[in-house]
Amino acid sequence: MGWRLKLDPAVEVFEDALLGRQEQDPSAQYGDLLLRDRLGNWTYQCVAAIDDAVQGVNLVVRGHDLLSSTGRQIRLARLAGRRTPPAFVHHPLIMKSATQKLSKSDDDSGIGDLRSAGWSAAQVIGCAAALVGLVPEPHPLTVQDLRGLFCRGRDGG
Repeated sequence: MGWRLKLDPAVEVFEDALLGRQEQDPSAQYGDLLLRDRLGNWTYQCVAAIDDAVQGVNLVVRGHDLLSSTGRQIRLARLAGRRTPPAFVHHPLIMKSATQKLSKSDDDSGIGDLRSAGWSAAQVIGCAAALVGLVPEPHPLTVQDLRGLFCRGRDGG
């Protein structure tokens, strides 16, 4: 039997750096939040929220397919004691076809493959930034360059 957390109705409001203001009511979207499945495994929602809080993550960048998880994670982190949620950026997915996203589970090419082919870290970052629309053309970028795109006015930005 899994472990569930009863969620009271309430709207979580957050600003996504690409998508703008978002409002989600996790209890209305999903009901009670599953924390541990029937096999005893901690769920993605639980692990992501708690791990980010423990590590002090202040910027979460992920695909827009995970946008609907954000309200649940904000709520869970707050219930666990996190006062301020991280900033969020939900980018378009990089697709291998019109209907299929790149996937590690399908053994699709990844960063390691590009690095093995001689790409620098800055080239990989710049290409990814262009593919998801953060910059108009691919060009070498550092992590610090990307941080400047999202963290203005936040901790250290």
